Amino acid sequence: MEHLNQNLENLRQTVPDLVAALWNSSGGVLSIVPSREGSPSARFHDQWVHSAYDPKKEARSWSEQQLKEWKPGEVAVVLGVGLLYHVEALALSCPADARTAIVVPDLSVLKDAMGARPLGSWINRIQWVTGTPEEMATQLAALSSPLRFCTYGPAARLHGDVHERLQRSLRRIMAAKAGGQLHVAVVGPIYGGSLPIARYVVSALNELGHRVSWIDHHVHHGSYEAFGSYREERHRLMLQSRFADVLSLSTMAHLAEDPPDLVLAIAQAPLSLAVLQHLRKKKFLTAMWFVENYRHLTYWQQLAAGYDYWFVIQQGGCFDALKRAGASHVHYLPMAADPTVHRPMTLTAAEHQEYGADVSFVGAGYANRRALLPQWLSHEWTMKLWGNEWDGATNLAPILQRNGARIDTDTCMKVFNATAVNLNLHSCSGTGMDSQPDFVNPRTFELAACGAFQLVDDRTLLPDLFTSDEVAPFRRTEDVPQLIRRWLPDTEGRRAHAEASRRRVLRDHTYRHRLQELLSTVGLSQPDRIGSILRGDRLTTGLKERAASVPELLPLLNRFPTGQRIELKDLADDIRARASGRQLAREELLVLMIDSYRAETKDLV
Repeated sequence: MEHLNQNLENLRQTVPDLVAALWNSSGGVLSIVPSREGSPSARFHDQWVHSAYDPKKEARSWSEQQLKEWKPGEVAVVLGVGLLYHVEALALSCPADARTAIVVPDLSVLKDAMGARPLGSWINRIQWVTGTPEEMATQLAALSSPLRFCTYGPAARLHGDVHERLQRSLRRIMAAKAGGQLHVAVVGPIYGGSLPIARYVVSALNELGHRVSWIDHHVHHGSYEAFGSYREERHRLMLQSRFADVLSLSTMAHLAEDPPDLVLAIAQAPLSLAVLQHLRKKKFLTAMWFVENYRHLTYWQQLAAGYDYWFVIQQGGCFDALKRAGASHVHYLPMAADPTVHRPMTLTAAEHQEYGADVSFVGAGYANRRALLPQWLSHEWTMKLWGNEWDGATNLAPILQRNGARIDTDTCMKVFNATAVNLNLHSCSGTGMDSQPDFVNPRTFELAACGAFQLVDDRTLLPDLFTSDEVAPFRRTEDVPQLIRRWLPDTEGRRAHAEASRRRVLRDHTYRHRLQELLSTVGLSQPDRIGSILRGDRLTTGLKERAASVPELLPLLNRFPTGQRIELKDLADDIRARASGRQLAREELLVLMIDSYRAETKDLV
């Protein structure tokens, strides 16, 4: 009690409201246990929150690691309260003008820390961030400085969900405020379902005002397929694998000629682990949006350690598997729709006749669909089946359109708009309903963006994306016919669902939303690189303000228009263009020297 009184009295001079709240909190969350060294340590249930041997030494070691990454001008945001040994070590070893904030999800834990041991005057230099995750995110955003997150794992795991919600809210705030232009290289696949997604990503980045280098490998699809003409499978696979390696090297050459701020690969992009490792060595940031079911396509196991950031459409086991395989940063990023493509359409009578039906399904002939769709045929409604890979499905032949030819996106949109009840059955490897129904497929978002009514097999991640007033989920095969009978005559009910789902997509689920989330996630993790560009720190105005103490640089910056992003390379190019016939100033020579070093270290090829 003595330590608690002393520490709270010390804290009262700077944050009296926090002190009052701490007095009213219950405490007792942590069990205080003496360490071998003699200082108090703590446990939460059966887990140590600090070292059982020497918590002070452990805290100093942690602090030294954080200081290696913490840049001047950044605010260190500590996740994990514990007994504050780590915060104390950081506060006492950082420069006097450095700012530190600590996130406090539970005041009872902080009260335990205040009562465990005497704390010095350093606690008055700390910004204590309290409240709901959303309120804490707002407080951190209001600091108007780059944020460097410093996670003390043993204490942070007590409130992992709160920290995730806080960072999610902070990413949204950052995305809304982002004002700088990034250069993003998007690396697409040779072929497959992720190819149109890559195009939607490029479109969204352009819409957000970023500069995009689109490395489109689909142009090589014909050559890739040509290697499939060999009779022996080992020859086909060997040649196609070597060809993919060549395209990986080709990607590296593209990046070398116009280095981006971020390399964003879409699932099945031909980037080898060797090339990814080389990119990291040369300080290129890489991210993968893995828009696949990680259980079915497992090539991620070989690439997990190669990408700096993974964005995935599943959670739980997917996160764990990628991290075990070597991934450092794994984030959930669900699918989306492009409202310029996936949209309501006004169809002619002829188009309604061609594309319309009471019930339709669009998709490839996976085993579970071959087994389930025949069970939903009935003389009570008309039904059409669109898509390819339905060879041998004789019981579905009467409803298969265009002899099972692949249909383009525009045709899909017409089918969605012309159909009363769109069936959306996720693919899986079995012959029944998906036994691990987690991810939500692109079709769910695309149907919703069209303002089309859908029956969709229920997914564990669906309720976070759509409500039952926006899409109609089903859990059992035998429920589908009854649901069709329920909804087919209810035109107004279908329309209400469809309109609500479209509003939800436009509000929350476009590719613009997803790319804002992706970039702000990387920016939050890289405050001195991607984060600084998104904040506009590299724009002319901001650079001039920061250069006020170095007046020799101002003439160089004044040559550029207000609002333009300026990099070292831009300064060097401008100096070289004006160098003829004059003696260069000292600062110009320094810029050229540093740029020469930059070019050498960034040289990929």
